[in-house]
Amino acid sequence: MALGATSEFEDQDLPVESIPGWFIAVSSGPGGNPPEFSRNGRDLYVSYTGWVPWDIQDWLYRFAPEEESRGWEWWDATLVGLSRVRVWVDCWGESFFGCEELRWLLCTAGAVHVDGPAVRDVEDWAAEAKDGPADAT
Repeated sequence: MALGATSEFEDQDLPVESIPGWFIAVSSGPGGNPPEFSRNGRDLYVSYTGWVPWDIQDWLYRFAPEEESRGWEWWDATLVGLSRVRVWVDCWGESFFGCEELRWLLCTAGAVHVDGPAVRDVEDWAAEAKDGPADAT
């Protein structure tokens, strides 16, 4: 996301022009009209966490360069089956890290189940990325 490198996070509202419309709609409270997959994801997220859905500006501000509550950086995504994707992030070796903004994104993007986080070795990622899906047949 180029927003982190190009925006001034001191501004009142961050620009949303580069954010997909469905994500803005699902992150805009009751006034938004998101597509069904992201409404379902919003409900899934609330059922997992018991929290209210994320506001788009609150979510975007988690990517401010000086923000310390986000404990991960994007690493990769690998296909682990016909309908399963594993999302890999770098958590700098921490066994517990803040990642609710990532869970919000995954749920509202259409995930029907989200596990984790689970700390894994980089060798696990390398093997999965090299070999491809284990149960895709």
